[in-house]
Amino acid sequence: MSQIIVAVDSAEHATLLAALRYYQQHDQGEPSNRSDDIHDIATDGDVQISLDAAGIDALCEKINLCSPVRCVIGLEGGLVTGVTASVELEFTVLDYDTEGCDDDEIMTVPSLWGEGKVVDVYKRGFCVADVAPETVQQLHDAIESILDKEA
Repeated sequence: MSQIIVAVDSAEHATLLAALRYYQQHDQGEPSNRSDDIHDIATDGDVQISLDAAGIDALCEKINLCSPVRCVIGLEGGLVTGVTASVELEFTVLDYDTEGCDDDEIMTVPSLWGEGKVVDVYKRGFCVADVAPETVQQLHDAIESILDKEA
């Protein structure tokens, strides 16, 4: 199952929740109660099975919780050995250590630290994280517990 992550501000968040509750109050979890246009949206053109009343309620709860996207990055000797995230995540590694690289292994990209500036990095491209939300949550909880004890 693919996931879509949408960043919204607080007004957009409230509007999404209100729209879902309105949808739920008008029994739109039942396909026979929907217009054809709304049914087409709810099923992504009959590609998906639409949410029933319980599914809509669960989605509202999920939106209310607003869990952060969490990502664990493993390094060894300064090299990324693995990335595991709570949701699907595409990432890019910018390795600024280009010493010893051949010219064809280096690319120039916009700098993260200034508009109009560029920087040379080791050519890596895009990568996809392993998705293991339970593992990420267990690690987060363990680290949080350790840090809480130290505080």
